[in-house]
Amino acid sequence: MTAEQKTSVDAAQNTADEPMSPVGHRAAGRRRHLVVKLTAVLTLGTIVAATIGATGSAEVLGPIRPAAATPVAESTNKSTKDEKAESVDERIERIAAERPMLKAPKANEGRDTTCVSGEFATLSVVYDSIFESVLPSLPPQLRPTAQSARIAAHRDMKRLHVSSLAVSNHPMTRGADKDDPAVLYRDSVSQWIVSQLLNIRDGRQHDAIPVGNLTVSQAVETVWLYLSVTVFAPITLASGLIPPLGSPLTGTALEALSGYVTYGSILSLVVAGGTLGLQFLYAGISAALIDQCLVQVTDEQRRSAGRPSDTVRYDIPIPAIVAETANQLALADSDTCAPIGSFSLERVLQRTSDQAIRTTSNPAAKQRIKAQTRTLMHQLRTTRVPHNLIPADPYDYTQAELAASIVGRVIPIVGGAPLGIALGLSHNKNEGADFGEMIPLADLTVTKSLTAAYYTYSFAQFLFGTVGGLLEPSLLAPLGLSSLPVTPVRLASALLSLPLTYGLIVYQNVVRSMCLREDDTSGTGLGAQKDSRDGQSVQRAGGSAAGRTSAAKPSRAVTPSSPAKPSRAATPSSAVKPNRAATSGRASTAPHRTSAAPVRIAGDGR
Repeated sequence: MTAEQKTSVDAAQNTADEPMSPVGHRAAGRRRHLVVKLTAVLTLGTIVAATIGATGSAEVLGPIRPAAATPVAESTNKSTKDEKAESVDERIERIAAERPMLKAPKANEGRDTTCVSGEFATLSVVYDSIFESVLPSLPPQLRPTAQSARIAAHRDMKRLHVSSLAVSNHPMTRGADKDDPAVLYRDSVSQWIVSQLLNIRDGRQHDAIPVGNLTVSQAVETVWLYLSVTVFAPITLASGLIPPLGSPLTGTALEALSGYVTYGSILSLVVAGGTLGLQFLYAGISAALIDQCLVQVTDEQRRSAGRPSDTVRYDIPIPAIVAETANQLALADSDTCAPIGSFSLERVLQRTSDQAIRTTSNPAAKQRIKAQTRTLMHQLRTTRVPHNLIPADPYDYTQAELAASIVGRVIPIVGGAPLGIALGLSHNKNEGADFGEMIPLADLTVTKSLTAAYYTYSFAQFLFGTVGGLLEPSLLAPLGLSSLPVTPVRLASALLSLPLTYGLIVYQNVVRSMCLREDDTSGTGLGAQKDSRDGQSVQRAGGSAAGRTSAAKPSRAVTPSSPAKPSRAATPSSAVKPNRAATSGRASTAPHRTSAAPVRIAGDGR
């Protein structure tokens, strides 16, 4: 600490220690709260403005997809790129040479620093940077109070902890690159689930991260998660319940369409458009924070990024089935670990059968399982389906197709699911797909199967809402219920969308983002996570995730939860295809059971 800083801090502390009258205390309290609120608002505003206005702003509406609620189909439009994707080391070196968005804290003057992205910039460092930028603009009489507020803020950031299971991580901070499935196919909930499965597998479910050690990227991803679940989800559900509320076309030449174009439908469209716009905004900010220099930090500050406390642990028991499942999974890698979504149904059936046989001790039951497996396998191999008639997934749409699907939601009768199916089939045709091509059901991938289920469910829901909405008035009128603000069909249709949005779609994104450890050709069992910081920690502790004998005792001293990226050339995720000859579905080893025993450290300071 420089002499100037020490003098400023001492003055703030002395000022805080001087006796005050009750009126003085209230006035000081109001000033302190004002400074804290002002600093918080300026911190968020500066980060948002910097990320949007920086050199990567062109990517906001480019290849970055919004976290839309859509499942994933096996992509046919992602051709293999000739150029290599940027490796981790190349990205870190490029960022280190960039100009930072924020001014480095004064405490770092004269020290060796490196320019880092939001992956390694902690909230405590960013707070100091913003605070010192704002302080000169404050009136002199507020500066001692501001310094006191700064001291209190750092004390709170050290004292308050957040469970690692409550924090969401961008896939690129766990080792994925821009072409890996976990980055291409994700929503806020599936991204959080993938993060927690990796934490549980690596024994980090008890970690408590000081708020000051949270990275800016972790903060943004976590805030978006909770906004999606607690704000956007209820608003979206409520928008589906909005009654017609009349029509602006009544009394005009287009009155024939007044039953379709209502104030309620316009309001629903505004809500959908606003949500989609925020998704694009989030996607741009999230990508910019990972890909651009945010602030200069020291090596010590960089190591503290995402690092959990050495003394505080949370006693969070994990169900055995969840721990066992997590121990079999890794982060999908387009080069070394094919995602579960690319598995054929034949492999899924065979692996499920093998797992059931291993866990059954009754010889008669084992024989029944084998017989049933043979029957189902025969049906899968002899049943042929036109796989190209399964529409393409909206994530694989071109920009024009995506825009058409959004605008088409306002089209009466044919908008929504019918238009989505038409766009998906058109996409397949433009990619040269043969609609008459037949393949055995055994060769159909998990992604294709789930996408077919998505469109089937979506179209059934559409028929229920449309046909039911046309018939409902004549059925409710005799009962005197025609003036209900929320009709039964409207309520049921809105509720039926929940299993699709927060069930099937989330599950699809998870299976596309993760792979089986037994399939990892790198030999680490970690997939894309192998070169990340926490992945390297796992390898040092036990060679691989499978080698850990206790998930409750991770071996690390300074192992941040925000990892670096793997250094490798990436190919598009669609390049990974299931190989029937090489994927018999027989697991190489029985899954290792992670101990879910709770851990408590005495004197944890809580």
